[in-house]
Order: sequence, then C-alpha cells, then structure tokens
Amino acid sequence: MNLAALLVAAAAGVTPWSAPATLSPCRASGAPQVVFPSDSPSETTGTGAVVWSAAAGCVGGEGARVAGIGPGDVPGVSASVRGAAGRLLPPRGPLLASGAPRGRIVIAGAAPAGGTAGLLVQGAVGGPFATLKPEGTATQPLALARAYLGDVALAYRASGGFDVHVERFYANHFSRETSVRSAGSAPVRELTLAMDYRSEVLAVWVQGGAIYARLLPADGPARPLQRLARVGERAHVAALLSDDGRAIVAWSEQHGNQTSVYIDRSGNGVRFHAAQLLERFSDPDELSAPAASPSLVRLSSESVMLAWAGAGAGHWVVRTASVYKSGVGDTGTIAAPGADVLLQCLAAGPAADALVLWTQPPPRTGGPADLDQEAIFAAMGFDAADQRTAFGAAEMVAAPGPVDDLGAAFDPDSNRAVAVWRGQGGRIEYSIRELARTP
Repeated sequence: MNLAALLVAAAAGVTPWSAPATLSPCRASGAPQVVFPSDSPSETTGTGAVVWSAAAGCVGGEGARVAGIGPGDVPGVSASVRGAAGRLLPPRGPLLASGAPRGRIVIAGAAPAGGTAGLLVQGAVGGPFATLKPEGTATQPLALARAYLGDVALAYRASGGFDVHVERFYANHFSRETSVRSAGSAPVRELTLAMDYRSEVLAVWVQGGAIYARLLPADGPARPLQRLARVGERAHVAALLSDDGRAIVAWSEQHGNQTSVYIDRSGNGVRFHAAQLLERFSDPDELSAPAASPSLVRLSSESVMLAWAGAGAGHWVVRTASVYKSGVGDTGTIAAPGADVLLQCLAAGPAADALVLWTQPPPRTGGPADLDQEAIFAAMGFDAADQRTAFGAAEMVAAPGPVDDLGAAFDPDSNRAVAVWRGQGGRIEYSIRELARTP
C-alpha cells in the first residue's frame, strides 16, 4: 500500500493505532522513553510510565517528568520527580530510564548543579523517589540495561575506563560494582550494556577506532578485554547476552558515504572469533544511517531478532533476520517504492512477537530528503519456523510531520504497544496500538 492509501486508511480509522496525541506541549530535552517494570515478558510488577526531560522554560522547571500509564495504556498527567518530603529531584536530559525491581522505575541523568555530575533516582511512578548514590558514581551515566527478571545495570565514567553497578531483581539499591579498564586514553564512545538472567553484564564500546567487549561476571573481576574489529566513523553498537554463556554484538560503521553492517556471535564463555559482514553499500539519498541501526532484541520465546538499515533500489530499507547458534537466518526486507524507509525502533512483545517502527520522508523530487516531514509506520512480526522473520503489512502511526527520538515499548499485561516521539517544537506525542495482531 502506498503512502496516499495509508493516509486515507488512517483517516478512516483503518489502523490499529490511536490518533497521535500530545502528552506535553513543552519542548523536551532528549528522547522520551516508555518503561514498564516487570519480572517477565508477560507480567508487570508496577505502573508503567513515559519519562522525558523538560527543557528550560517549561512549567515546573527543567528536568525529568513522569507520566503514569493508566487504563487502556493511556499516559496520564505528568509530574516532576520528587522525594519523600516533596523536594524536587530533577535529573536533567538526556535521560536514561528503565523499569526497576519491585515495581519501580529508575531514572538517570545530569544533576541540576551542572558540569559532569550525575543524578540517579528510583521510585514508584506516583512517587516518592529516592536518590541512589552507588559508591564512586560522581559523573553522568553512560549506559543502562535491564534483564529478564528486572535486574538493572548502570555504567558511569571513571578514571581509566568506567564503573558498572548492578541492582538485583530482589534488591532496593545498586550494590555490586565492577571497575572496567578501557583500551587506552581515547574517549569511550557508544558504550552498550547487555545482561543475562544471572546478572552477568557484557560491556561493548568503541574506542580509538576499534570496538571492544568485556564480560563482567556476577562474581569476581572483569574478564579479559576482547578487541572485536576496527570500526570507522559514526559507529552504532547493539549487544545481547544469552543465558547459555554466548553473546551477540552487531554494529554499523561509516567510511565517508559508505556504510557496513556486521555481526559477531561469540562461542561458549563469551569468546568472540570473527565478525560477519551482513551488508555494505553507499548511503542512499545523502542520508546517514539511522541511529537505531542495528537493533537486537530477545523475544519472549527466547529467539533473537536483529534489524538494521540497508539499501535497496537506491533507497534506505529495513532488514530483519533471526539469529541462531548456527548463524543468521534468511533476511527479510521492509521497503517502500521510490521512498526511504528509516529504521527507528525494534521492540520485543510479550507474545513471542516484535514491533518494528520506521519513518518515511516524502519521495525525493531532487535534492536531499525532507526530514522535517516524516510519516511514522509500524509492523508486527515474529520468528517463523523456517529461520526467517515474518512481518505483517505496514500500519500508519502518524501522518507526515516533524519526528525525533521515536521509541516504543509493550505493556506486558495487555500486549498493547505505546509509541512516543518528539514532534513539532519538541513536544511529546504518543500513539497506542489498540489491537494485538500478528501476521
């Protein structure tokens, strides 16, 4: 179905997505995030929320806002983050947020004092929140990851590398700390954390023109540093740690106007061997690779799904594939005739399903694509039996307009998906997928 037909269908209500609504008219600083505390892919432990950072000049001041997700998965009125005595505890954006143990959420960002100081708070969606100060964490957080049972890992910059703190699913605070030495004095970029159910953590990052990985066991010091490959400019990294002692790292890199996408599947004991090139191409339509490429998720069935931005017929497309111990399955493609399909998000659902979100600027008539007028689309998919991914038809989420920092998450109880993004003027907008369909 072409864009015009999808617009007509959306106007007639022939879409599982609710009409886009404004959650906050004030400009946000950084990406809004949807979080659901849970202890399994199909069971929440507390109220979900949309979390973002309001910019200076907004009512209530600069800093984190939390809007609880109520009946029908509709976000409610937002509130500033406050402590037990009503004192403001406003981490400032860009923020990292996640579901946390015991039905709470955790929010990390910059401290109001400015500089490089960080602020970490945790609490139930309705408050109160408490300030958490893991020992040695004085700087702004670099990365955040959440595991199957609700464990949370958080990384902070430290002398000679970074520190990783872990909060177990049964705990009330971050208690385990591991210091990770990096590879030299060059800045650590694209730091990504992945966790398994035992609370082991895999840290992957880019430094000095190469990509590195280090396993942090549940007990004892960090394992030896592993250098996976050299990488070019504007690298994007995704990682996943499985419960069988294996890991997957995928990344894209750019050399000039050429993008390459790789995957490296470790052996037992998280020992990496050689990266596999998935795709290499000249960047279409004068556009850089989307920051969401590549994306890795574990489905509730324990299957692993990968999505990345590729090229076809002179335009950007979305590729999808399942990843197995034996290798990468058959590649699927989501494309639009004569237009770019720009990957924005891959989210796992509670019913062995996944949601892919992308934006589509108007077809070019000469000159660069108009990224100020992008339509939002989605498709539901799953890991098919013959080692391929199967996605349904494109669903219209929002008509063309300004779109930044698009993301989504599933409510584990209802299987509804909630998508959020920054729209016109940086305001927070959202849409809800009302029907739980699979292709």
